[in-house]
Amino acid sequence: MNNLDPITYADTAYTAEQAHWPRPEPDQRSRRFRMTAASGQQLPRRCPTVDLFPLQDLQKLPPRQLRENEENTRDQPANNTSPRPRERPGFPIRWDEECLRYTSLSRLNFIVGIIRLTGWAGVVGMFPISILSSLLLIQTDHSAGRGDSFSSLATSFYYWEIPFWIAVVSPVLWGGANLIYRLFPSVGGLQRGPQWELNRRTGNVIVYDNPRRRKTAWKILHGRPFREFDCHLQSTPSHQGLPQYSLSLVHYSRDIHVPIAGMFGATGHVDQRATWDMIQRFMDTSQPLPDTPMWEKFRPLDPTTLEHDRQTGRPPRYWRDMDDETFSQVLLEHQDRLNLHYRR
Repeated sequence: MNNLDPITYADTAYTAEQAHWPRPEPDQRSRRFRMTAASGQQLPRRCPTVDLFPLQDLQKLPPRQLRENEENTRDQPANNTSPRPRERPGFPIRWDEECLRYTSLSRLNFIVGIIRLTGWAGVVGMFPISILSSLLLIQTDHSAGRGDSFSSLATSFYYWEIPFWIAVVSPVLWGGANLIYRLFPSVGGLQRGPQWELNRRTGNVIVYDNPRRRKTAWKILHGRPFREFDCHLQSTPSHQGLPQYSLSLVHYSRDIHVPIAGMFGATGHVDQRATWDMIQRFMDTSQPLPDTPMWEKFRPLDPTTLEHDRQTGRPPRYWRDMDDETFSQVLLEHQDRLNLHYRR
C-alpha cells in the first residue's frame, strides 16, 4: 500500500447493523466482574450511527493550533509530516483512520511527574501561602502581647521554619525533576506497549498483556469483534465530591473489558455519551469518520470517508482554515446540539 492510499477494510469490519446480530454465548462472567467492570448504566447502540462527538474534542485541538502544528513541521522530512509515517504501526498511542490505540505513562515517568508537580505546587502555591500565614501568626502574637516588638517576632526563625523548608525543598523537587527529563528523555516516555486498541479496519477490540514488561508488551491477550462489547457509563465522585463519569467497554459473555477513561478522560455525562457515539461512528465502516479536527488529516486515507467528502464537497481543510470567530460560534452550536440530543 502506498503511503497515502486509503486503507482496505477486512471482511470482519464492523457496521452498525451488526449491533443487532444474535449473541449465542451464555453469560460466563464472574459475579465480581459484573459488579465492577460491568457496573453502571449500559448505553444504547446506534443504527445508523450519528456524527456526534464530545465538546472537548473540539476544544483540545482548535484550528489555530492545527495551523501552528503545520507551520512547526513545515521544514521537517516528509516522513515526519505524513499522516501515515513508516513507524506508525509501532506507536503505542494512535488516533487515525485505522485505529484508536492507548497506553499510559511509564511508572517512572508518573513518579517523576508527581515529584515535579509537588515542587511546582510548593513554589507557586504553598510558599506564598506559608509566608502570609507566618505574617498573620506574627501579627496575632504581637497583638496578644507576646515579644518585645513586631520586628523582634518577625526575625525569629520559629515563625519562618515552614516557609524556609518549603523554599528549600520545592525548587529542588521542581528543578531536579526537570533536570531528569532533560538529561534522560526516555524517562518522560510511555509504557513499552499499548493497553488496548479499537481497530476500524478489522472491526476488532484488542486488549494487550502487561505493557510495562518487555516480555509481555505488545502481546495480545484478547481480540474480539466490536459488536460483542457493550458500553457502560460509570460514575465516581471527584475530589470535590461531585459526580464524574467515564466509559468502559465490556464483553457480553466473558471477563474482558476496556477502560477507555485513560484516552477520553472522566467528564460530565453528556460528553461521555457523545464519546460513545463517536466511538460507534469511528468503528462503523459504512459511515465516514467523525468530523472532528483530530481526524481531519486522516479523512482522505479512509475509503468511506473519502467517497463521502467527494459527494458532499466537504473542504479538505474545513477545520484547519476556520477562523477563531467562526470556531467560537461552532463551539456554542455544538454544545447546544449535545444538550438537545442527550438532555431531552
